[in-house]
Amino acid sequence: MITPFLRFLLALLCSCLFIITDDSYGQVTTDTLHLDEIEVVATRIHQPLKLQPVNVQVIDSARLSFAGHSNIGTLLADESGLFIKSNGPGGLGTASQRGLSSEQIQVLWEGIPINHAMLGLTDLSLLPSNFFSSVQVSSGVPSSSFGGGLSGGLYLNSDFKPTNKVSFSQSAGSFGQSNTGLRAAVQQGNWNLSLRSQYTEAQNDFEYYNRATQQAEKRDHNRQEQKQLMASAAYENKGSQFNSTVWLSDSQNQIPGSILNTNNRARQEDQALRWLNTYETSVGAVYLNAKNFLERVELNYFDPSINVNSVSTTRRWLASTELIYPASSYLRLKGEVSAGITGAETNNYTRLQLRQQLGILFNPELSLHGQRLHLYPALRFDSYNDFGNVLSPSLGINYELFTDRLYLRGQLSRDFNPPTFNALYWAQGGNPNLVPERSNSAEAGARLILNERWLSRANITAFYSRVNDGIRWYPDDTGTFTPENVEELTSRGIELSTKSTVGFGNDFNVTLNQSATFTKTEITEPRFSGDAAPGNQLRYVPKWKYKASLQTSYKFISALANYQWVSRRYFTDTESVASSLDPYQKVDLALRASQQLFGLTVTGNMQLNNLLNADYEVIQWYAQPRRNFQFTLTATYNF
Repeated sequence: MITPFLRFLLALLCSCLFIITDDSYGQVTTDTLHLDEIEVVATRIHQPLKLQPVNVQVIDSARLSFAGHSNIGTLLADESGLFIKSNGPGGLGTASQRGLSSEQIQVLWEGIPINHAMLGLTDLSLLPSNFFSSVQVSSGVPSSSFGGGLSGGLYLNSDFKPTNKVSFSQSAGSFGQSNTGLRAAVQQGNWNLSLRSQYTEAQNDFEYYNRATQQAEKRDHNRQEQKQLMASAAYENKGSQFNSTVWLSDSQNQIPGSILNTNNRARQEDQALRWLNTYETSVGAVYLNAKNFLERVELNYFDPSINVNSVSTTRRWLASTELIYPASSYLRLKGEVSAGITGAETNNYTRLQLRQQLGILFNPELSLHGQRLHLYPALRFDSYNDFGNVLSPSLGINYELFTDRLYLRGQLSRDFNPPTFNALYWAQGGNPNLVPERSNSAEAGARLILNERWLSRANITAFYSRVNDGIRWYPDDTGTFTPENVEELTSRGIELSTKSTVGFGNDFNVTLNQSATFTKTEITEPRFSGDAAPGNQLRYVPKWKYKASLQTSYKFISALANYQWVSRRYFTDTESVASSLDPYQKVDLALRASQQLFGLTVTGNMQLNNLLNADYEVIQWYAQPRRNFQFTLTATYNF
């Protein structure tokens, strides 16, 4: 007789026989067929996916559950159209979208930008994937939506469903990886309380093939330790809701440097405290959403070998109020007023620097032609005390050509990206005369919904963006690097994705997601005399990307396989094979089984990464690990 425990072990072993992908949207066939009812928040247009003017990728909680204790950067490298610039485990991980830089994409947590004020980017390796209920990636969201950004947004949602449960998880893996997690949620009357915490440590001493020495070596001085906690309290009564969330993070990383110039002394400290309060209510027919956000971030870097002792603290306050009024069946009036103060104090600036900003957004929604035509005009005004005023208009459109089948969409926008604090105030070369980066962007696409066995969904998007006054650092006559508004570039390309779902009865289904992207991003005007860059692909921007995921599930067993192929990337301003990184392909597999044991729901999750044992680099001279694994065991008690 098979005991429940043996049955659980057998289920986990049997899952190895299945290759499954949890498509980015749902877990079973029934869920995926109703995906378009998901309301998108990454564009600030609260409409289902099919009615959006731009393409949006959604990674829901079902897919996030396969990620275990991995970070958001690792998740997005497999599941999204983003290109993640990774320095390897324990190293920096940033996002690039449509060929533009990591400083030009906005990372949003519950609608609040969390890009570092001094650097302008977000290190995705510091964000645990299981702290978020869903992730939405919108390449075309204009800067009129949230203020700033030239290449769309990455929206992280922490809106967890009310429940009563407590769960404990422990994982172990290659290179000394260890993760301990605790989750708890309680719903009592009108109150809903939740807690998520995670402790992570890893030696990250993986083996890799050193192209310079042409031999296998081991990464050293690469230890990482992270502590994360997110706690929230929500109260709901008579249609009104108040939510308060505190997010604490503390990361200690050793910095080994490149494989050519290894460093056994450098280290970096990242600490962050974020506190978000949200109040939603209705006054008559008017919906009101008010937010108050406080943030304190410390970023310290120490390298005794070169006498570097960089310490910094940034503080930010942001408050906003959004109003929505349904004026008629075809017109919904929407707008927002926001204000904020950001301060940066560091030994790299001559004094404390402050940025004050005011934003006013008007973004009505119109539904015409029998609710088949949707127009989304928007106009945003932003005022900054350090570089002046910026106006950001945009116009989105969605037309239902064939009922519930084919939707045409498009958008035009004039976007901006503010200069970072470092670009303005760095003591050794900051330029206080910088102006915002600007771009004119356009995209057009179509969404086909068939709900057929072999083709459920298909999306195609063509995009074009012309960037002016791009900020780049170049050496002056004295050799000091100084930022200037000297870069003009164009980014254009095509994005294609399909989804196919086949069900075999009520217990077994297979889903295949595929995406292919062509991106051509190039400097269009010389930045200095003799500039060789114009006409060539921008550094570290692959022209081609292909990703596929295959999902299958049988009762309590499931598996997820991801495949990605990335074309050649150049690390100089010329498209020379000698100055490039070879194309690479990567296969990852996640296996999952769940079983009831002694009143607990016990779930085993195994991740097998880089199954092909490929030697590759995403950034030159920053090695990636060969084949590796992580196993996670989670016990959940529902009460």
